[in-house]
This record gives sequence, structure tokens and C-alpha cells, in this order.
Amino acid sequence: MRRIVSLSVIHYTLALALVLTMAGCRSSKKTVKEDTDVTSGASIQVGTSQSLEDNIVASVAAGRQTAQGLRSKVSVKLSYAGKSASTSGQLKMKRDEIIQVSITALGIMELGRLELTPQHLLVLDRVNNQYLQVAWSDVPDLAQAGVDFSTFQALFWNELFVPGISGQPAPTDFNVERASSQMRLIPKSERANMKKVAVEFLVGASNSLIEQTNVKPSDGKAKMNFQCTYSNWTTLDQKKFPREMYLSVLSGSSNYALTLTSTNPQVDESMGNINTRVPSGYRQVTLDQIMSMMAK
Repeated sequence: MRRIVSLSVIHYTLALALVLTMAGCRSSKKTVKEDTDVTSGASIQVGTSQSLEDNIVASVAAGRQTAQGLRSKVSVKLSYAGKSASTSGQLKMKRDEIIQVSITALGIMELGRLELTPQHLLVLDRVNNQYLQVAWSDVPDLAQAGVDFSTFQALFWNELFVPGISGQPAPTDFNVERASSQMRLIPKSERANMKKVAVEFLVGASNSLIEQTNVKPSDGKAKMNFQCTYSNWTTLDQKKFPREMYLSVLSGSSNYALTLTSTNPQVDESMGNINTRVPSGYRQVTLDQIMSMMAK
């Protein structure tokens, strides 16, 4: 019988990541200076109200990365329950295949990995020989809301998406609310799976860059909220890409935060199979065990 897990799997993932990060914690701190060059090559043309909205969305979509692979050294900072720690690592992404964050100590010894694929979520703890691996379909609240690998892929690649719809969205899939410095792009309810999740994108009015993505329950109840904020832009293949990604996850009274700061993001189309195989002898542990470790 298939084992169904609750949203505590997300708690587990971030808590275990914090344990790994604390194990490789460095005392030095870095200040991120934002790049003021955020000019997008895409332009917005003036037309009727509806066509202008479509052109705005098309302009945002035109700025998406077309690369199939990306890698970068990263600094990783995690915060939870008043605790925070920073370490180094590496980010690897292959479009439609995998998102992998490797956490290291002193840039040499791997402490663990966080890995997302279309099939599963994996956390591998090499320090304590333990792991968590679970299928997206076994996290019912996420599956029913249409939050899965494709959602996280859009967050990590800084892209538009429509809940429950695969592939790249069309310009006509969004409503646009214009303001002085930002625009709000909201998926149209008739196109999206909006029964449980509401999504909005805050886009720079002058540059068409996605500056923040919010994913939250559509009923307004504080079940689980994701907020991803982007900054410190660089250019990859003539497209803008954020060097800093700040992901905040609020679940009930618990708030987890992950900051990934890329030092040298590079397009890499040559990556082979980088999926992690869990070593023999590793054990699966519970969230309570991880929380106990953090309390020490």
C-alpha cells in the first residue's frame, strides 16, 4: 500500500537542511550588493487594454531563460525558529529533470543534498547516514493544489507558471494589475487549478523581471505560504537571471527561510545523469528526530 505523508515533509526538508547547514557553518558573513543593471531586452508595445496586458505578459515570458542546464557555486543560508546558519554549496539544474542543491563544508566535503525531480523529493544527510525520499503524489495537499516539481522549477528558474497546467503559459492566461513600480500578474481562474492555491507574480514595471512570486492557499487560511523574492541580477545567454533567491515558507506558526546566493552562475548543457542514488545502509528518519537534533 502506498504510504501517504503530510505537509510535514516540507518541515522535514527545511529542518534537515538547516541541520546540514549548521554542521558546515562558517563564521564569515557576506553582504549582497544588488546589481543596478536590470534592463530587459524585451519591450512592451501599446495597444488596446487587453492587448497591452497580453504584451506585458509576453514581455515577461520573453525574458525567461532558454538554457536547458545551469550550475553555480552558491552560499546557502537557512533560518528557522530563531536559528540561522550559513555554508557553501553548489546548485545544479537540468530543465524538466532535476533541481539539486549540494551542501558542503569548506567547499570540499559534501554534507548532504536537497534534490527535486518530477518523480520525488529527496533529502540526503551524509553526516548521519539518513534520508527522506517521497513522491509528490504522496503529499496530497500539494498534489491537489497543483504544487509539484513544475512549481518549484518555475521558482528556481524565475519563471511564470499556471497551477495545474504543464508547459509554458500563454500571455492570455493572466490578468494584469498595473502600478507605478510593479505589476501584478495573476493566473486566470478558468485556466488554473485555483481551488486551493492562489499565485501572483510581482513584476518590475520598467524591466519586466519577476521580482517576487507568491503561492498561498486560495481560502486565505495560513496553511502553507511560499514567497520567493529575487534580486542581484546577472546576464546569462543575453537573458537576466537573479543571483539571489530568498524563499520563505510559512506554515502555521513556523517560518522557514532559505537564501541561495550564486557567485558564478553558468549555462551548462553538458551535464549527464546527476540524480542521486541513496547509498545502502542509510536510514529514513522522522521529523521529530530532526527537531531533537536541532534542539541540542
